[in-house]
Amino acid sequence: MFGLRLILILAVVGGLIAFIGDKLGSKIGKKKLSVFGLRPYHTSVLMTVITGILIASITLVTMAVASDSARTAMFGMEKLQNELAALNREKDQASVALAKAQADVAEKNKAILALDEQIKASAAEKAAIENQLVAARQNYEEAKGQLQQAQSAVGELSQAKQSLEGEVTNLEQMTERLRRGILAIREGQVVFRSGEVVYAGVLKGSLNDEENSRQMQLFLATANEVTLHRMGIEAEEPVQAIWMPNEVIEEALTRIKAAQGNIFVRVRTVANIIAGEPAVCTLELAADNRIYKNNELIFSKEIDLEQSESSMNGEILEFLSDINCVAVAAGVIPDPLTGKVGNMDAGTMVETGEKMAKYGGKVILKAYAKGDINASGPVLLRLEVENAGK
Repeated sequence: MFGLRLILILAVVGGLIAFIGDKLGSKIGKKKLSVFGLRPYHTSVLMTVITGILIASITLVTMAVASDSARTAMFGMEKLQNELAALNREKDQASVALAKAQADVAEKNKAILALDEQIKASAAEKAAIENQLVAARQNYEEAKGQLQQAQSAVGELSQAKQSLEGEVTNLEQMTERLRRGILAIREGQVVFRSGEVVYAGVLKGSLNDEENSRQMQLFLATANEVTLHRMGIEAEEPVQAIWMPNEVIEEALTRIKAAQGNIFVRVRTVANIIAGEPAVCTLELAADNRIYKNNELIFSKEIDLEQSESSMNGEILEFLSDINCVAVAAGVIPDPLTGKVGNMDAGTMVETGEKMAKYGGKVILKAYAKGDINASGPVLLRLEVENAGK
């Protein structure tokens, strides 16, 4: 719409100027007027030329004022041409850069293809390794079968082992006496052996930091008193007989705090402790879970007294050894030096032996838990003897 209005205005203005110029020229020609000393004809021509100049000038001025595009075309064409030339140069540079980028992409594609080849080679190596793993597993199964055969052979030798246990026990007692004598001569009096339990107790888990630290301090103080008593030290002032790194205590506190339920804690020596020297120890922690309920059957065994090669007490001792193995496998923590989880008084052994002798022949010996038994032990037993011949 604006362009149409502009054309209309220019047409009207141009026509009006032409009309005025024509009238003015006609009037000058009729009256034979003269301008600048010119002849009337030439004056009329001059007015016609001036009219044309005015029409063109007014047209250009009007277009320049009314339209940015027209003003730019009349006065900014050179600038546009320079900008176009600059854009063409940038386009050429961009084309060069694009060609270079395309070349780089081609090189990257070659590198990707090389990596693909490496991946394929790695996959082949992986397949070969998996095949080797399958072969190794097969070899393991074969070795496992051979191990089972060896274990059966070991079982055949267990009877010979049992017959030698009595002699081994006597030799161990003699060796222990000799060892103590040698240590006393070489190193002085050994109060605690390496790995021996100095003190043990049960601590509560899930306590806050203050309560947890308090129970640990009381536990370590009691262990220190036990150590002082074992060393035969009596002092009015507090004496620290146990030493262990603070990191060990902090780690134990963290584990006890995070634990659910009770924790069985043991103070164990890390080397032989000579009288007069501080006991260098560490802490051993384990969950104090309940292993056996009261009156729960722990182990039973059928014994043929007529076919047995051992004595009555030998059979009972072997039965107790089996119970020790079963309890340890179930989770009861044994003594680190003896490997035992409990003791049987002589009266109970005598009473059990009398019942076995009374029945004679085949008997079934059963061991029941005497009270609840936790992982911390000890394993207290109630023995019963049944006649297997009935």
